Amino acid sequence: MSDPATFRLLAAAVYFVPALLWAVFAQSIWGFLRKRRPRSRAFVVLFIVGGLVAFHYALWVLIVLVRSRATGVVLLAASDAGTAVLLAVGRHFARLWPVRADAPRPAWLGVNYGVATLAAGAFVLCDLGTPTLPGPVSFVPFAIYLLTMAALTVRDVQRLARCGAWQPGRLDEYSSADAIALGLGFAAVAAALTVDSLGGVTRRLLEGDGGASPAAVAFVLLHAGAGLVAAAPFVVRDLADTLRGFVTTAAMIAATAGLVLGLHALGARVADAELRRLLDLGAVLGVVLVLVPVQGWLRAGIDRLVFRRSRRRWAEAYAFLHTLSPELGVLECCRRTLAELARALQLRGAALLFASGESVTHGALALGPLAAAWPRWAGVLPRHTIGKSRFRDLPLPLIEALIEAGVVAIVPVLSPRRLWGHVLVRTDLLRASFSDEDDQAIEVVADQLGLVLDAAELLARTVAVERSLAHAEKLAAIGELAARIAHEIRNPVTAARSLAQQLAREPASPFAAEHRLILGELERVERQVAALLRFARREDFRFEPVDLSELARTTLEGFRPRLEAGGVTLELELADGVTARADREKLRQVLVNLLENALDAMTAEAAGPRTLSVAVANGHGAAALEVRDSGPGVPADALPHLFEPFFSTKPSGTGLGLAIARRTIEAHGGRIAVRAGSGRGLAVSVELPLAEERAR
Repeated sequence: MSDPATFRLLAAAVYFVPALLWAVFAQSIWGFLRKRRPRSRAFVVLFIVGGLVAFHYALWVLIVLVRSRATGVVLLAASDAGTAVLLAVGRHFARLWPVRADAPRPAWLGVNYGVATLAAGAFVLCDLGTPTLPGPVSFVPFAIYLLTMAALTVRDVQRLARCGAWQPGRLDEYSSADAIALGLGFAAVAAALTVDSLGGVTRRLLEGDGGASPAAVAFVLLHAGAGLVAAAPFVVRDLADTLRGFVTTAAMIAATAGLVLGLHALGARVADAELRRLLDLGAVLGVVLVLVPVQGWLRAGIDRLVFRRSRRRWAEAYAFLHTLSPELGVLECCRRTLAELARALQLRGAALLFASGESVTHGALALGPLAAAWPRWAGVLPRHTIGKSRFRDLPLPLIEALIEAGVVAIVPVLSPRRLWGHVLVRTDLLRASFSDEDDQAIEVVADQLGLVLDAAELLARTVAVERSLAHAEKLAAIGELAARIAHEIRNPVTAARSLAQQLAREPASPFAAEHRLILGELERVERQVAALLRFARREDFRFEPVDLSELARTTLEGFRPRLEAGGVTLELELADGVTARADREKLRQVLVNLLENALDAMTAEAAGPRTLSVAVANGHGAAALEVRDSGPGVPADALPHLFEPFFSTKPSGTGLGLAIARRTIEAHGGRIAVRAGSGRGLAVSVELPLAEERAR
C-alpha cells in the first residue's frame, strides 16, 4: 500500500462505504415520501440529512482519486460548504424528530440556517484562497463551527432522550444510544480534524502526495468511521430497507467490477480485435443476465438469514387462512390467524382490537389503556397498513399509548362489508421495520381474514335466526297453552275470589284473618293469569311521538307514596326534547314493570341506602331510557336469562314481566338490555327510535 495510486484507490473504497450506506438510506426515505406522503416535515429534513452526508462522502471519494489540484480544491470547497449546511440541517432534525418535541420557531430556524450560510461562504472563500490565509489559521473557523454545532446537536438529542438502548416501540423518540452514537461520530470527526491539522493530510492529497502515511491512514479511517457510527441511529430506524439495499448494491457493484475487470484483463491478452469486442459484449450481457437475477436472490437471502422471513412462510400463511372454517367463530379465527402471523413475521406479540373495543391477543403484548380508549381512536386511522414511520401523523395521545405498548405496525382488517378492527404488531429491534413486500403480504392476510370473519358472522347470524325461529315456535306453543290454561283457571278463581270477598267483609267471622289470606292468594293467582293472557295475546300498537321525560315524570308520580314509604331516594336525569316513536300506553306499562322490579329488589334488601335512578337522554341517534336501582342485583350467571319467559329470581314472580317488556320494545324497533350496576344493583337500558328520524 506504499504506492500512492494504490492508497488512493483503497481510500476511495473506504469512503465509498459510508457514501453508499447514506445514499441507500436517503433513497429509502425518498421512496417513503413519494409513496406515503406523510404530513410530518421530519421525513423531508431526514431525507436532506441523508442526501447531504452521502454527497459529502461521495465528494471525498473524488477528492482522493483526482490528481488535479484545481479540481481537488473545488471539490474540497463544495465538501466544506455542504458540511456547514449539513450541520445546520442535522441540528434542525434533532429538534424536530421526537413526537413530544415542539417544532423550532421561525426565529430559531433563521439563526440556524443564517449562520450556516455565512459559514459555508467563509469556508468556500478560505478553500479557494480568497483571502489567502496560513493553513492552520484557515482551519480554525471550520473546526470551531463544526465542534460547536456538534456539541449543540448532541445536547439537544440528550435533552430529549430517554434512558436505555434502542427499542422497537420507541423509535419515534430519542434514546441514550442515539446520543452516544452521535457523540462518538462527532468525536471521530474531531480526531480526524486533529490528525489532518498535524499531518497536513488534506494538503498533501491536493498536491498529489498521497502516500499511505500513518497520518493519512488514520485520517481516512476516522473520517469514514465517523459516517458509519453516526449512521447507526438512522439505519436502525429503517433497518430492513437500508440493510437490503446496502448489501445488495454493494454486492452488485463488487460483482460488476470483478466481471468487467476480469474480462478486460482477459481481453488484454487477446490479440484479435474482434474477439476483444465480443468479450466486452459478454461483460455487458453478463451484468444483465447474471447479476440482475442475483439481486433478487440476495434480497431473499437477507430476508431469510437476517430477518428470518421468506416468501415460503407467506405462502404457508395464505394456505392456512384458506383452511380456516367460519364454523370456528370470529374470535377463534382471529386467534389462529394471529398465531400464524406471528410465526410468519417472527413477532413477539400481536393483537386484534375490534372497533367495538373487544380484543384478541397472542404473545407478549400488553394493551393496557390502549384497548380501553381504542373505540375513540380507531376512527382516525387510515385504511392501510402503517408502520412506525407513519405514527407521527396520528394524535399525540394515541402515539404515546402505542409507544408504551411497544407497537411497531398497525394493520386494518377490512372486508367489503365493514372495518372489523386493527391488528397491532410488536417485535424485536431487528425485525421492527418491514419492507414493501412485507406490508403487501400483511395486507393480503388481513384482507383474507376480513372475508373469513364476514363468513363467520353470517354463519353465526344464520344459526341465531334458526334458533330464534325455533324458540319463537316454542314460545307460540307455550303461549297458546298458557291462554287455554288461563281461561280454564280464571272462571273457578273468579268465583272463589267473589266468595272470599264476601267472607272477608263479615267482621264477626271467626276466620276473618284466614279469609283475607285466601283473598290475597286468589288475587295473586288472578294477576298471574292476567300476565299469562297478556303474554299469549297478540298486541296491536298505535305509534305516536312520545316525550320520554314527560312520560317518566307522570309515571313516577304514581309511585311517590311507595317511594316515600320505603325510604327510597329518587334521582332523575331527564333530558328535554327526547321524543320517541312509541305506543304511549304500552311503553308506560314497560316502565311500570321496570320500576316495580327495582322497588321489589330494594325492598328485599334490608340494609344500606336505597336509591332509584331514572335517566332519559338522546344517545347515539336513539332515545335512551335507563332505570337503575341500588338493590342486591342478580347473580352473573342469571343475567343472560332475565328476559326468558317464566324465568324469575323472585320467589313469587311469574317470569313474564321482562319477557313482555322485551317483546314490546323490539316491536317498537328498539332494544332492551340489562347489566350489573356500578358497585351494586341492576341497570336496565332501553333504546327506541327517535320520532324525528322515523319521520324522515
